[in-house]
Amino acid sequence: MEYNIVTVIDIGTTKIATLVAQYSKSGSIEILGHSVVPCKGLSKGNVVDVAKTSEGISQSISILKQYYNLNIKSAFLGITGSHVNFEDRWDKLNSIGKSGVITREDIIKNPLNQIDKNIANKSILHTIPIGYSVDGSDEILNPIGMHSTNLSVKTHIISASPSAVTKLIQAANQSNIQSDGLILEPLASSHSVINESEKNDGVLMIDIGGGTTDLMFFKNKTVKYTAVIPVGGFHFTNDIASTYRIDSREAEYIKIKYGSATTNIKNNFVQEIEMKSKLSPEPIKVSHTELIRLTRERAEELVKLINIKIKPIDFENNPKYKIVITGGTSNLNGLSDLIARNITSNVRIGKPKIGLNNLVKFKNIPEELKNPRFSTVLGMALWAIGGILNETSDSSFEPEKIQKNDPYTYSLNTQLGFLINILKDIYNNVKKISQQIIKNIIKGD
Repeated sequence: MEYNIVTVIDIGTTKIATLVAQYSKSGSIEILGHSVVPCKGLSKGNVVDVAKTSEGISQSISILKQYYNLNIKSAFLGITGSHVNFEDRWDKLNSIGKSGVITREDIIKNPLNQIDKNIANKSILHTIPIGYSVDGSDEILNPIGMHSTNLSVKTHIISASPSAVTKLIQAANQSNIQSDGLILEPLASSHSVINESEKNDGVLMIDIGGGTTDLMFFKNKTVKYTAVIPVGGFHFTNDIASTYRIDSREAEYIKIKYGSATTNIKNNFVQEIEMKSKLSPEPIKVSHTELIRLTRERAEELVKLINIKIKPIDFENNPKYKIVITGGTSNLNGLSDLIARNITSNVRIGKPKIGLNNLVKFKNIPEELKNPRFSTVLGMALWAIGGILNETSDSSFEPEKIQKNDPYTYSLNTQLGFLINILKDIYNNVKKISQQIIKNIIKGD
């Protein structure tokens, strides 16, 4: 990773998207180049062919060299798939409150030493603090300033299959790309499409990728629940290709232009659709109604699977919770309406936003990237840069201090960096209120 330049690679079931961004210490981000190529080495988010995956990465990197004169040596790699696991656990923190009060330093330093890295033969991707327990009192969001030496942290742990991680890194290495770290793709997407008020009030992000649908629920500005469904946009495309015996590229085009999750089509309805057959030089003709029936059935199946997975969130008793859908298939006509009818009416399509917050943000986003299918790669850039800037905020700006090729250390430090920002905000707000109270006392109010 070159000084103040970050490269991120979204390695998906159907495409590989690579983005190179340059950032300043102030958080301003400029996109230097991007590329998108097909990917043929993954199935349901898992690398099944290292050589073909490496070939796609190499092609993506070659485009950046050819068109933007960028020489890429390392990158952050996106990861998802059915092999990813999630669990919440409590860990007691040691050496707490030596001065009689829990300090910010106690919160920052302890999780790095306390979380067991070896969980059921899994490779840890992220450990996200979601709550604390002080003297047995649970669900405390901010224990700083409390008088206690008995503190435990509740952590949302995201882990992956070691073999899946190894294959992904091997594919990058065979393309002469070293890994700067691994980023869970739905976590990256959330930074790109969800705002802070939604994360505070309760929001489910549904990221429909090529091979998987990733779910991530936020409440009180932190991750509360995560799940992966091994069904994505590729399955819609494959239904069309196998049913009508057409090429997958043709099927993808038909899906995007004519597919729908509902029979209520106001625009672009035609009586018949012509498709290029693989078996005959003559095109085949299919009624639009028949095609809609096919894509609608797959969409209904997906929504049923989502409903099963999100039972713990309890949308029925929390009508204010929202849903943000993103990923390429979120553009499917009528999908947001189908979700609204079956889960909650508070649904919107998540398109990439300009930044992580008022400080970390893009100076420019090319028009072609302002699409839900690029939410992940843009979110990866925001996540990586936001983490680097947070880690160096209390010292000189030295990106080389970050441990390369150690996804556990980097991702854990990054999540703690975001926690530090939240705690700083809380401290500053309390300080302002205290100052106002003192002023009122002096005035005699």
